[in-house]
Amino acid sequence: GTLGDMGSQMMMQHGRQMLQNEIGQQTTRLLACLNITPLKVYFAVDNGYVIHKLRLILCPFRHASWRRMHDTPPGLGGIGVSPPTAPSDPALYKPPKIDVNAPDLYIPTMAFITYILLFAYALGLDNRFTPEVVSLTASWAMASMFIEVLIFWGGFWFLNVEANRRPYLLDLLAYTSYKFVGVILGMISGIAFGAKAYYAVTLLFGATMGIFLMKSLGHVTTTYDGTANQRRYFLAFMALLQILLAYILSRSSLPTVTAPAVVDGGSAAAAS
Repeated sequence: GTLGDMGSQMMMQHGRQMLQNEIGQQTTRLLACLNITPLKVYFAVDNGYVIHKLRLILCPFRHASWRRMHDTPPGLGGIGVSPPTAPSDPALYKPPKIDVNAPDLYIPTMAFITYILLFAYALGLDNRFTPEVVSLTASWAMASMFIEVLIFWGGFWFLNVEANRRPYLLDLLAYTSYKFVGVILGMISGIAFGAKAYYAVTLLFGATMGIFLMKSLGHVTTTYDGTANQRRYFLAFMALLQILLAYILSRSSLPTVTAPAVVDGGSAAAAS
């Protein structure tokens, strides 16, 4: 009985040790999958970068050079010879606080949160707010961003854009999310000055966002295989799409117009 008990305890200890080892291995793998280190570079911003970037998004006409600065010998983004590394690895570029042309996720994140809160506030002013508004608006906005990134990625693949010229997926997410800056300004204009101001501002900054997008991703049109014009047309289409998306994302924030009651002339005369 004693030997049996000792054997059972040894087996239990061995099984426990194996289980702990397996849990440790799986935990290590999970943490590796959830590694957020690559995201840090997208939040490496300072006040100077944020102000300059916002000015660049809203007025992209006077900016001279749109090429990003490299941390290694050039080769990505259509400059130089491709190095033997992952295409468009953000670690190969200078961070946003050093290079204003670098995409970031700080401005898109802040703009996205502001958009959700402002949208809820606009509906509240019109007595249309419900608790589900926040989650529904956020879900719809994230779905639109996801679809837009997929369209971009699919378009680059269909047009045979070289792997070393394709933007990183998080870069595309940042570029397509900058539109929320213009969307916010359009909504504020609508709240403060009415529908005409909303349409004018949304159209204006939707157009500037499209120009910003074409300038930032213009390097993908550098090619010698005869598809340069097709790539330009694709970028132009995505630029025009910014105006439509800006309108779709914010049109429901406009106050509803209730038609005035029509008073019957005869009834009014009888009442008098």
